[in-house]
Amino acid sequence: MTQQAIDEANRALQLGRVDEAERLLRNAVESNPQSADAHVALANVLARREQHGAATESLANAMRIDRNRRGLALNYAISCFRAGRYDEAEKSARFAVQAEPSSPAYDALACALREQGKTADALAAAEEALRLAPDSNAAQHTKGSILLALGRNAEALAIFEDLNNRGVAAPAITMNRGAALEKLGRAGEAARLYTEATALWPNFPELQRQRGLRRH
Repeated sequence: MTQQAIDEANRALQLGRVDEAERLLRNAVESNPQSADAHVALANVLARREQHGAATESLANAMRIDRNRRGLALNYAISCFRAGRYDEAEKSARFAVQAEPSSPAYDALACALREQGKTADALAAAEEALRLAPDSNAAQHTKGSILLALGRNAEALAIFEDLNNRGVAAPAITMNRGAALEKLGRAGEAARLYTEATALWPNFPELQRQRGLRRH
């Protein structure tokens, strides 16, 4: 019955019926609380709704049931990070790099360490992520953000510009590129960058805020 509910929820998601999918999966979890599959599926729906705290709790339930499930520790680390639970994200990411070493696992660890101000360890984790996957855009961006935190602004800017030049664009990259430009005394370029970015991502509030600040 649990797998049937998960399958029905997946079909509902494909049709854009997120409320129905969540209802089906909550019922599945209630009827079979020992199903890691049901908890993971519910977490995915909650994350899609940007309810990251609730998604993290669902993944925590899955971790208690089957800690060694493939990919679960990494997913839990990412969910904790999104929920602002950086210490827990670090712990789960460390477990992930031991159980299943991968570039995404080291990248998650680097991000969790960066947010706690552990920049030296964060940079080492980012370098390991890039050693395993040199072309990883995510790991490149993470490394750039850590260099920015370390005050190595020119090196950071070079990474963000390289990503953009290769067609990799995202609000977070723009924000960090703008911050690097400003720290290098190139505030005019940063302002133009924010103005251009708000046209690309009009619903990203932080870009709108940065643009507004630089109008005064």
